[in-house]
Amino acid sequence: MNRFPSVFGRNHPGALKGEIDRVFDDFFAGFPAMSGWSANATGNQPALDLKETKEGLELTADLPDMKRDDIHLEIQQDRLMLSGMRNQEQESTTDEGYHVKERRTGSFRRVVALPFAVGDTANVVARYDNGVLRVLIPRPANPADNTQRVTIN
Repeated sequence: MNRFPSVFGRNHPGALKGEIDRVFDDFFAGFPAMSGWSANATGNQPALDLKETKEGLELTADLPDMKRDDIHLEIQQDRLMLSGMRNQEQESTTDEGYHVKERRTGSFRRVVALPFAVGDTANVVARYDNGVLRVLIPRPANPADNTQRVTIN
């Protein structure tokens, strides 16, 4: 029996939201301007994958043309926050002559629910290479079982 619920399990609190997001992502995947980076009210959202392994979690995020210093990664308990700013050089001409313009600029923020709390980030490994961010989050050695029975009066 697995001590940690699957990231994609039905009983996980973020499962329904994840399924709804997946439906919309799949729908918009056919539109070139929407693939990779999706436009929404909060800015540009990078595509990412979160995979559960025996060792822990592997997060992969596509952040093309971004500088390492423009990416911010933070873990708070059972939440991973990925944010950053994607800049594009400004052109000085007003008559740009574009037929198609799909590259986006602006800030983004993604918050991902993790299936376990990360107490110490010292063993978390993050690498950014060729526009791809890879984050390895090991499972906690002694996971705290925060389940407590509540007496019903």
